[in-house]
Parts: sequence; structure tokens; C-alpha cells
Amino acid sequence: MLWEQKRSTTVVAVEVKKSQHKYIIGTRGQNLQEILAETGVSVEVPPLDSSSDTITLRGDADKLGLALTAVYTKVSIVQLCCCLCIVAVICAK
Repeated sequence: MLWEQKRSTTVVAVEVKKSQHKYIIGTRGQNLQEILAETGVSVEVPPLDSSSDTITLRGDADKLGLALTAVYTKVSIVQLCCCLCIVAVICAK
């Protein structure tokens, strides 16, 4: 069974700005756990002292797309909220 798991695991590496990693991780790793629970794909983020922008996803090939979408959604939601806050401040003036 362990052999089957290793054989069916696919690895994808994507580049995400280091400054955005905290949004993928979430508070106490909550977002990472959420993605794992929903997709069965683990998301590996480089250590804080690393300068790497590479996020690694490991899991079944048919689930990687869903997990990758979840990763980019975590980053996009934060960017969208920041943009909306800026617009709200500008409009309030």
C-alpha cells in the first residue's frame, strides 16, 4: 500500500512571492490544513529563513489542480481585500 501511495503521488512546484506565503499558510497553518483536508494534497512552503519563492504541492495528479486553485485563491483574496480597502479610503475622502 505504501508503494502505491508513493507511485501515485505527483509533485508540482510553483512560484509565489515570498511576501505572499503567509497568506497561503494562514494563522497557525490553518490554510495549509484546510487545503490538505479538502484536496488530500500537501502544500509545502519554504522556511522563513529561506529566500525561495517555490511552493511545492504533493498529491494525486487529479487533485493537484484543485489544490493549486486553493493556493492561488488564498493569495488573491488578500490582494482583493487590500485593493477594496484602498478604494474605500480614496472614495471616503
